[in-house]
Amino acid sequence: MDFLNRHVWLKRALMLLAILVATPFAGYLLLFVEVAGLEMAFSCLLLALKPFFTWVRYQWEIITSTFQAIANNFHKHLASRPTVYFSHAAGSAAFFAITGVMFLSIAVWLPLFMVAAQYV
Repeated sequence: MDFLNRHVWLKRALMLLAILVATPFAGYLLLFVEVAGLEMAFSCLLLALKPFFTWVRYQWEIITSTFQAIANNFHKHLASRPTVYFSHAAGSAAFFAITGVMFLSIAVWLPLFMVAAQYV
């Protein structure tokens, strides 16, 4: 902040840039610049943006609390425990291996092809 206090022209240029960016949404700021000055228009811009910043902070708190609840529920879930996860993964892999296409083709079609190859 000390840098901006030493370079007043830069501070005023940044305030003017912020006002020019906000002018399409709040045209009254140009009237404030004309009548009361740049600093007054910039303070009115900040006052006008306060409800938006409050809304953004509220939405951010909702998002962080949602992710915190998801993380807490995941840590409490059985899938986060290694023994349960390993047994579930092993059972799923065995079920997939037994009912999968490769097992059925090896168990059913390969013997038929081998028998048929002897007679051809």
